[in-house]
Amino acid sequence: MIRRCLAAARGRHRDGQAVAPVPRYTWDHEARAEAAMLEITWPGWPVLYGTGSRLFRAIATWPTSEPLIICDRTVEGLKTRMREAEMTALLHRWALTSGSAGIGHF
Repeated sequence: MIRRCLAAARGRHRDGQAVAPVPRYTWDHEARAEAAMLEITWPGWPVLYGTGSRLFRAIATWPTSEPLIICDRTVEGLKTRMREAEMTALLHRWALTSGSAGIGHF
């Protein structure tokens, strides 16, 4: 149950007082724009930027055995990790489809 104590309310939320406008801010414009651009250029990876954590995160939308979320402090580092994850998944799929008998024999 939520209780509201009218006597203890202070500041902008006092009963009978006009609502004070609060300015809205968008933080880290450049980093958020980089995340949006990376999401456009790398299909299959929604890319987010956390203003609180200051981390770029990429989430794989293709089928994986477990959820695949990659994070890094820089866009370049995130790209490298995304490339490594794609190569690992590609090699894993190739190993499953080709069978273990054909590996190493050319």
